[in-house]
Amino acid sequence: MAPPATRSVPLLGDLLAFRRDRLGFLTHLARERGDVATFRIGPYRVWQLSHPDLVHDVLVTHAQRFRKGPVLQRAKLVLGDGLLTAEGDHHRQHRRLLNHAFHPDRITEYATVMVDRAASTSERWVEGAPLDVHEQTVRMTLATAGATLLGTDVEADVDLVERAVEDLLSAYQLAFVPFGWRLQHLPVGPARRLRRGRAALHGLVDRAIAERRTSGEDRGDLLSSLVLADRADQLSDEEIRDEALTLLLAGHETTANALAFCLHLLAQDAEVEARVHAEVDTVLDGRRPSADDRDRLPVCRGVFAEALRLFPPSWAMGREAVTEHPIDGHDGAVVQPGDVVVAPQWVIHRDPRWSEDPDRCDPDRWSPDAKAAHPRAAYFPFGGGARQCIGEGFAWTEGVLALATIVSRWRLRCVDGRPPELDPLITLRPRDGLWLRPERRTI
Repeated sequence: MAPPATRSVPLLGDLLAFRRDRLGFLTHLARERGDVATFRIGPYRVWQLSHPDLVHDVLVTHAQRFRKGPVLQRAKLVLGDGLLTAEGDHHRQHRRLLNHAFHPDRITEYATVMVDRAASTSERWVEGAPLDVHEQTVRMTLATAGATLLGTDVEADVDLVERAVEDLLSAYQLAFVPFGWRLQHLPVGPARRLRRGRAALHGLVDRAIAERRTSGEDRGDLLSSLVLADRADQLSDEEIRDEALTLLLAGHETTANALAFCLHLLAQDAEVEARVHAEVDTVLDGRRPSADDRDRLPVCRGVFAEALRLFPPSWAMGREAVTEHPIDGHDGAVVQPGDVVVAPQWVIHRDPRWSEDPDRCDPDRWSPDAKAAHPRAAYFPFGGGARQCIGEGFAWTEGVLALATIVSRWRLRCVDGRPPELDPLITLRPRDGLWLRPERRTI
């Protein structure tokens, strides 16, 4: 039989306990009830699967039995039918059109922009003055995404985008309140902020599309390829906006969060920090990194991998069943159509069965031999299967090169009285910033 559900209250189920401490709730559930556990969020029966093999079944082997979960279904209110929210043939067609923008050769061309933005951002830091490194990485990666994907300088619009994102995140709760999506037209509260954020972002992208149609200029970016596509592949302006907006937001958020947590990890671990500095000094020898250095900085890459493991931007991945799904190895446990399956990266990435001393930052965990010993789906910060994040290569390149650029110039120290607090909304972000104090390095 299926494992028993946690204690619920009418209509809301376990929503209140989940909202009080989302990460703690999922962790406690796995520890107390094992790899398969159920609970209820509003109208949904939720199955938490905390074993890599069970996650692989859902994301890869039997992916056709599922669609996107409720949170991303509600994200259509903002992102429309972009790649993140689309299903079926629509998703396959649009992914094919967008694949070229994330081809390794194209990402290599983006590397110079990534390094330039990291350098220009960190050059403005003042030694000894505490700064919110999350705010800094958000501005840096947003400028990179605007330049490489939209061919647009969005630095003047960073504040607009960040206010819009905050508005959208404040509406996150509507995804879980019973019938909450029907409240989007209310004139107050999260629904009002949702509409305000959506309008601001749509206006920004619509202006970029209109400018590109008027100029007809091919800047070698994603937006040019969509606007100037052959008639057979031509998308409507609304479809282009959905894809451009999806990639603008997703193309900066994951990397920004991971980079901020990278710097946090280095500030806490002098030994790992020293290894990173030694590698950067040896490989770069005072110059800026380039695309050729991506594979020459294994310690930097390992720290970025550890940030994605310990603080996964996608902290729990949801899928809604469209057909029955018997859970392998658990007699009587059958996910029914309409049930939601949650694969919690936060729980699985920190499980001592798959990662020795899991709370420690260990870049050697990602050496070729060590990686080969990992079970499949024990590490999935970018998802898996046909819907694995299209921008994964983009994020790895920017993460490694931006980290190397920053640490070649700075050490970062913790700020007393400002420990980071985690805010697991659509992505895992630091609540109220992540504060560190920069110290200039002398080589």
